[in-house]
Amino acid sequence: MEFDPARYDREVIGPLRGRRGRLPDGDLRVRYAVAPGMDRAALEQRLRKVRTYWNQKASGPAAQAATGVCKRLLAADEELKRTAGGAMLDPAWWEQQATAYRQRAQGALDGLVRDLRDSYGGSGRVTPGQLAAIVAHHQATFDHAQLDQAVRQAKLVVVEPVELPADSGMERTAYRTLTENLGIAGASTIVHLLHPDLREPFRLCAGFAVPGRPELTLTAEVVRARSAAENAAADSPVVRARKAALVALRTAADRGVALAGIALFQVAEQVRQGRAAGLADRLLVRTAVDLGLTPGDAELLVLSMPATVSATVGPADQVRELLGQGELRTAAQRLAAVPAEHADRETLRREIAAAEQRVVELLEQVDQALAADREEAAEQLLRQALAVATDDDALAARLRRLRPPPPQDLRVHPGAPTVLSWARPATERTDLRYRVVRGDGDPPATPQAGTLVAETTEPTAADPEPPVGARCGYAVFAAGESGAWSRAVTATALLTPPVGEVTVLATPHEVTLAWRPHPATVAVRVRRTESRRPDSADDGVPLRAEPTGLTDTTVQQGRDYHYSLVAVYRDPAGRQVASAMVVVTAAPRPRAHPVESLTVEPVRAVGNRVRVRLSWLPQPGVRVRIRRADTPPLWPVGATVHEPALDGYGVEVTGAPADADGQCVLEADVPQGFHVYLPLAVGGEGTIVGRPVTQGTAAPVERLRAQRAGDQVSISWVWPDTVSLAEVTHARDGRPDEVFQVSRSRYLHEKGCRLTADDRPARVSVVGIAVGPAGRSRSPAVCCDVPGRPGRLAYTVERLAGLRNRFSPRRALAVTAERDCAVAHLVVVAQAGPVLPVRPDQGRELLRVSDVEFGAGQTRRFEFDLPRELSRPYWIRCFVDPPSGAVLRDPPVDQLKV
Repeated sequence: MEFDPARYDREVIGPLRGRRGRLPDGDLRVRYAVAPGMDRAALEQRLRKVRTYWNQKASGPAAQAATGVCKRLLAADEELKRTAGGAMLDPAWWEQQATAYRQRAQGALDGLVRDLRDSYGGSGRVTPGQLAAIVAHHQATFDHAQLDQAVRQAKLVVVEPVELPADSGMERTAYRTLTENLGIAGASTIVHLLHPDLREPFRLCAGFAVPGRPELTLTAEVVRARSAAENAAADSPVVRARKAALVALRTAADRGVALAGIALFQVAEQVRQGRAAGLADRLLVRTAVDLGLTPGDAELLVLSMPATVSATVGPADQVRELLGQGELRTAAQRLAAVPAEHADRETLRREIAAAEQRVVELLEQVDQALAADREEAAEQLLRQALAVATDDDALAARLRRLRPPPPQDLRVHPGAPTVLSWARPATERTDLRYRVVRGDGDPPATPQAGTLVAETTEPTAADPEPPVGARCGYAVFAAGESGAWSRAVTATALLTPPVGEVTVLATPHEVTLAWRPHPATVAVRVRRTESRRPDSADDGVPLRAEPTGLTDTTVQQGRDYHYSLVAVYRDPAGRQVASAMVVVTAAPRPRAHPVESLTVEPVRAVGNRVRVRLSWLPQPGVRVRIRRADTPPLWPVGATVHEPALDGYGVEVTGAPADADGQCVLEADVPQGFHVYLPLAVGGEGTIVGRPVTQGTAAPVERLRAQRAGDQVSISWVWPDTVSLAEVTHARDGRPDEVFQVSRSRYLHEKGCRLTADDRPARVSVVGIAVGPAGRSRSPAVCCDVPGRPGRLAYTVERLAGLRNRFSPRRALAVTAERDCAVAHLVVVAQAGPVLPVRPDQGRELLRVSDVEFGAGQTRRFEFDLPRELSRPYWIRCFVDPPSGAVLRDPPVDQLKV
């Protein structure tokens, strides 16, 4: 039986339109249009035709429902090919799938009958929408005969449905893109996209929360972290869909849209569809629970929805909805169904006319852009027209036929072979291929002219045997699915490959250079400069060279020499032409060894940069350089590299190293983030690659504070946006440091960080840690002091003993300490009146004792005189000044008030 696309669209694609989440676990034979009795060859042909059909539909306008369905089918097909592989061409495998489906289908059908009877048996009626909702809930595929059988067994009658329109609350195109990609990724909501490992139910009605897991949130930071994880994942249709959905979410979050609100709308939208179809409340609750809500939130969501369903959508509403969805041609056809006397008919007619006029204007602008060779603008204008009329097949076909813009920035790198590279055209197309052709002198004007160099889908190509010494022109053309070639990006170059494979060997008294010349090389010119790179090929002292090398015996130990090498060729007229110069460096000094001991540690933050300290073991007579880059080097440890290659790797870490305890130490300010530090030892035989060190520098925490309450110390700080982990070090005299890590979520849940301290002062340091795809980045430590536990003092104010002191103004202050402590000043003041002084400056000072130390349990006595001129009542009170280091407990009031 031949593959029938129309029948397949009706029987397979149609039932899947409007369904979200993962595809139903239906009959794979139906999905792939596989008929019983097909042999291996027939299976291979049928699978190829079905996949071709999916690819054609998936490349259609995004607003068409079939596009999203076929993208999901393609994604599921990729996963099935990965697990089943070649078994999909085995007829026995398809029989096994059919048997397994029949077993599943019977159980699913019995469950469908039970749900229909329980939900709608009381009324004896069910709408097609209600029936479709229950079928979607079962995540199974039923044909019309099975549905009729289930309805009859449940003793129900199918009646016409009612429809409740939905509004996403988000920009329509962005939300549609988000929904489409979530379907391909198999995620029901953005919660499942951002937290793919989440298995617990969550709340949404009062903001996003997962009971028992407060660290899980829906924020822009979570979107960025998830995007980083997906960028590191292997490419596949599912991964690409996740990335596209995350881009839409990141844009929404940047515009201030609450992600929890989007997630709530997604759940409510699907539950609202069930309510509009008349589902019983308990099934609506189950739908919300299946989408991930807690039972309590699901019940609240259902109870919060209107109990009534919307009226049947009339023709005018249908036209309005079609216009909103960009289906202009269908809307124009449906306008005929709107009665002439309808109040909105004229308004709708004008809206359709305006949209049609907009398409006409855009197409005129497309023609003007193409006439002016502005293909990029033409493509954008055509896409704007297609957004207005997504159902216009002629527009879609014209977009496919449109020639792409030309490639950009063609560069020619002469060598053996000559390498060409370019930037892809400014287009949204992904199906581009390139044709590279070469001409003598000028670039070819058409893709068919000149000598074919390569046809490729990558923006690079190699010309294996170009005419050396001659000027050649290259042209690169791009084409899409239709095969229409773009205009060319061109470049001309004099093909004079530079000297290659240069090696340098330096001893304390001579330098030997060797190289591999191109077969067409006539000669190699060599010049030497001292302590600086040559400015041009004519700069420096000329040296006599053999075709493959030279030995320079006129060097002095300890000096740096730079050699420029230029290959000479002959052009077609016999004239000499020179290549670009190659510069190598030699240092007549002892042989260098790779630096294996480099260490890098952050010291402190300097604005938005971080100061790092680099240290290594020195080598006598050898100079060590450090280069900083974002990626690891390609050279292995111990490799010898030349200056031009080093110039392309990162940047030099500048500064003068200092000697510190037998090590070379260099401090430098670097940007925050992850960096690779590569040590390079410059010795007699060249520059030797050392062992690279990877070190991340994160932003430090801010406003670090430590507050003591008895033996408990509360530590608080402000987290930088990029830091998710903190390492806390509690340094204590006479005891090992206490080091532990605190996650950001734990810190927020516990409202800070707490530790137990003894009576003595201590010091706390916090290092911020940012976790990313490349590893962990550490910030410089931020420190603060933890005060010692204050001593507890008690005091009394008494008369002196003895009868003769009964009327004496002399008083005794007795102070007792519970533990060892020291205070700066003990102050006794007196204040007349009824108000008790609360600070030492609120009364007349009677006694001040400085630098007082107490032992545990020790009582110290001090005497002072009361001024005779004080009139009663007055107060006598003792203070610790300043009020730190000790807590003073007052005696009973009768000792304080006189």
